[in-house]
Amino acid sequence: MTNIVPVIISGGVGSRLWPISRALHPKPFIPLPEGGTLIRKTYARAVELEDVDQVVTVTNRDLLFLTADEYLEVAAPGVKSTFLLEPFGRDTAAAVALAALHVAHENPDAILVVLPADHLIVDQA
Repeated sequence: MTNIVPVIISGGVGSRLWPISRALHPKPFIPLPEGGTLIRKTYARAVELEDVDQVVTVTNRDLLFLTADEYLEVAAPGVKSTFLLEPFGRDTAAAVALAALHVAHENPDAILVVLPADHLIVDQA
């Protein structure tokens, strides 16, 4: 089991970009001009990390299937996708704590790489 586990945080309601971003279609899912979405690009970066065999995503029930569909577009063979559902949003710290508790149960020596799903990273050098 690898010690690096990417954790994608994607549960916000997207109110700052309203009306483009809405509760059931927040910023990470808005199509980008160059193609894809922020969450798809975040997942693709996560699975490119060395020796990653699992990506944990913290989201909510309303976005679960939309998130899973986005991941299918860039699925990586042999990488397990784990979805943790927040019963209600409590901001980033609570989402990271939820992921940390989950991962520590399976792999106490794991190092989490926390990736917000709503950030655009242009230069990955």
